[in-house]
Order: sequence, then C-alpha cells, then structure tokens
Amino acid sequence: MLEIFILGFIAPLITICFLFCKYYFFRIYVVSLEHQLWADIIFYFFLGTFYFVVESLTYFYFEIICFQYVVGITAFFLDGRIRGYLAFALMPPVLMLVELVNGIYSPATIQYVFVLMVASIIFCELINFLVDIDLFSKYATSLVIANIVSPVLIGAQWRSSLGTSMSDVYVPILIGSVIILSFVYGYSAALQRKEVQILELRYEATYDGLTNLLNYDSFADYLTGDKKEKPRHHVVVMLDIDNFKQINDTYGHLEGNNVIKFFSTSLKIFFNRNCPKNVEVYRFGGEEFCILFKNRDIEECFALMLRFQEELTAKDFLTDNKQIVAVTFSGGVAEAKEFNEIDQAVKEADMALYLAKRTGRAQVICPACEI
Repeated sequence: MLEIFILGFIAPLITICFLFCKYYFFRIYVVSLEHQLWADIIFYFFLGTFYFVVESLTYFYFEIICFQYVVGITAFFLDGRIRGYLAFALMPPVLMLVELVNGIYSPATIQYVFVLMVASIIFCELINFLVDIDLFSKYATSLVIANIVSPVLIGAQWRSSLGTSMSDVYVPILIGSVIILSFVYGYSAALQRKEVQILELRYEATYDGLTNLLNYDSFADYLTGDKKEKPRHHVVVMLDIDNFKQINDTYGHLEGNNVIKFFSTSLKIFFNRNCPKNVEVYRFGGEEFCILFKNRDIEECFALMLRFQEELTAKDFLTDNKQIVAVTFSGGVAEAKEFNEIDQAVKEADMALYLAKRTGRAQVICPACEI
C-alpha cells in the first residue's frame, strides 16, 4: 500500500510543488533577472532536478518511471509550444542519468522514451488543432493519456515486488493525474482572475472612464517612457469643444457629458476610417483633447483635422429632450521634429488653439502650415 500511496499521491504532490514554483516563483522572481540566459539556466537546472527526483522515486518503489511528461505537456498548452518542446527534450538525458546512477543503463529504454516523447508531442500538436475543444480540455486529455500510456518499464521484477497487476498500478497513476489536473485548473483559474483584475486596473489607469480615450497620465507615460523604439517626429493637435460652459449651463452637466462622449466617438470613428495607424487620441480633461500623430507630415495632419471639422459640422447632437445642439471645436497644430520637443509642441499647439478661440472659434490653426 505504501508504494501505491506514493504513486497516487506523493509523486503528484511533488509535481504540483514544481508547477507551483514554475508558475509563481519563476514568474515573479527568476524572470526579473537582468539577463534572460540566467533565468533559462536556473529554470532548466531546476526542471532537470525535478525530473531526476520524480524518476528516481518512482523507479525506486516501482521499477517504472511515470509522470515524466507532466511538465512538458503543461508548458506546451499553458506556457507556449517552444517552452513545451524544451521541457520534453530535457527528460531523456535526465532519465539516462537516473539509469546510470542506479546501474541499469539501457540504450533500448532511452530509445523507447525518445519515441514516446515524440509521440506525445505529435499528440499534443494534433489535439491542439481541434477548435471545438477548449484549451484546458485539450490539456487534460493529453496529460491523462500520456500518464497512462507512457510509464517506462525499467525492470522485470515490478509485478513480484508489488504483488499486484499492472492495472492496479494504473489506477493510482490515474488518481495522481486527476490530482495534478485539479491543482492546475484551480491555479490557472485563480491566475486568470488575477490577470483580469490587473488588466482592469491598468485600463482604468490608462484610459478615461467617460470617453474610453487614452488619458493624460498615459500621454505623460509616453513622454517619459523608453524612447528607443519611438519615432522622432510627431505632430501635436490640441482641441477644445467650443462654448462648452454654455452647453453645461443651458442643458445641464449630464448633457455636457453626453456632448463629450459624442465628440469623442466622432473622433474615434473618423480616425479609424481615415488614419487608423500612427495616431493616438487623448482626453486631457474636461472638454480638452490632444491628438498625437507619429511620423506624419504636418500638412497632412492639418488637412485631416479640417476634414474632421467638416464632418462634425454636418452632424447634429440631440439631447434627451430632442433638442439640437451644434457641436464645434477649435484646434491648434504644432510639430516636434525630435522626441524631446513634444512638450514644446504641446505649448505651441495650445497657443494656436487659444488664437483660434480668440478669433472666432470653430477653426483649426496651424502656424507652420502653408494651407
């Protein structure tokens, strides 16, 4: 009974401990190393040690080796195919080391293990093509089948030493597989919930809640972030909805918010249709917006803003009481030829915006343009 208990519970628990370290400790600490090579070396040394312990344990008690493909299959489905391939490939050399340490080295066994490894990879690849099955079901099916089919028989004495049949050995292997799957499912679900919460918090920190546009903090992060992969040339457009205080005073702040959403939606639709790439739209606050063009000619950007002005003028905003409100805006355009000049370009675009407001509103001014 001790052997069956070890096979059904102890070996799976050791596997669970490794998986927990892999998806928690390594995710938090090891991957933060400055050099990815060191992270990989630590991981594969740790994985090789795990393989050695589990294979030695199951051989010592059963003269068979099992659960050897759990990490490879888990990595394949939950951590990427390449990581899965590497986890699979590490197992045969470790098994060879186990055999050498125990004085039972057999080239035929290593060859058998290699064939089973290739067959397991092929099975994972084939089941991964089934689009009607969810990822965890694919993972569970592959894991159970591999664990049941692929125990490696090292010696001929295992029946007599256990005093039982092979089917009695497979029952605890199945139980152990279920234990591993239960842990992975629970941990994966908890991890997904945590990642969803992180994404929600990140979205709230990056996007404006009313308009779903990028907010001022994300604009500031863009300016202070790593500049290596960012373009040097930018065009900045500052926009301000005309007579917004009057709209609030006349129709109320709720309708004022609706005007902001109407204007924001119009901006998104226009740029998705006319300029879907290399442009970001920000809400700086209140009725003020900023558009950041990357690697675009200032004359082209100015022309786009004039087209948007024409399209917006042709639209009517209706209040909840079906009252028509004319929504117009004033804008200023400026250019930053170097990345570190964006702040200055924002100031210049703001000055052009205020000039547009002082000279009649409902217009876009670009002092550097010839149009």
